[in-house]
Amino acid sequence: MTNPPLYILAFDHRVSLNKMFGPHGSTYAGANGSTTVDYSLLKEIIYDGLLTALPALSLSTSDVGILVDEEFGAGVARRARQDGVLLAMPAEKSMAKIFELEYGDEFASHIEEFDPDQVKILAFKDTSQPEEDARLSRTRLAELSDWLAPRRQKFMVEILVTPTAEHLESVGGSTERFEEEIRPRLMCEAIAELQAGGVEADVWKVEGLHSEAAYREVVTQATDGGRTHAQTIILGRGAPEETVRGWLRMGAAVPGLDGFAIGRSTWSDAVTAFMDGHLDRTGAAQQIGRNFAEYVTVFREQR
Repeated sequence: MTNPPLYILAFDHRVSLNKMFGPHGSTYAGANGSTTVDYSLLKEIIYDGLLTALPALSLSTSDVGILVDEEFGAGVARRARQDGVLLAMPAEKSMAKIFELEYGDEFASHIEEFDPDQVKILAFKDTSQPEEDARLSRTRLAELSDWLAPRRQKFMVEILVTPTAEHLESVGGSTERFEEEIRPRLMCEAIAELQAGGVEADVWKVEGLHSEAAYREVVTQATDGGRTHAQTIILGRGAPEETVRGWLRMGAAVPGLDGFAIGRSTWSDAVTAFMDGHLDRTGAAQQIGRNFAEYVTVFREQR
């Protein structure tokens, strides 16, 4: 079965935005003066950027998607629903190493209110983490997986691999060697562990890799055991544009690698320029749109 491509603009960031600009509602000292941090406004600008990209790509709203949170992006999520854009929303507490639902026992009512097409969670692969913590995360994720199984929402699982000191020591401290020699194996292990623990993802969102062979290994694990419906997509990890383009070229050549969900690599520079006063709202949205269009074009041409 051939799955349709997924071109998703990711901006469900919460904790990482605090690191960039400070807490929502605080004062940000930009290059051209101070301004109030308003993450809801920034997410409106990012969404506007997605829409500006569509005409040049000859894509309709139904061909693209967004990953946005309820906390700061509720208005954007409702716009996307009206526009017919694929809507994915996170269920996890932002950047929590032990998985925890953002809204605890009330998670179901929040999902049902927005009715996203996909529910996303973040899972860490950190071999330095105590096994009992990793097991607790898998148990909680399996419970969410079971809850989603009979519903229309697809389950998106994002994997972030955390290198340990031992990993880096084994490759002479080389980040490049870790990326090429160790990350793919750890990513496959993470997917296999979650699958064995009862976590059934429809979409695996994985970090960029540096070879077609590595992507094939990940796709093989994602579809293991007859899971032919499972898609794999690439995340951006805030990497430089040229690095992301390289990941996309490699991945697009691999059947079963079906697109991307890229965030900061698309919008962080434009949003920072807006906060600093170097770009107005329209200019920032246009820059984001150009970046998103570039990633779509690279993937489509290679595919």
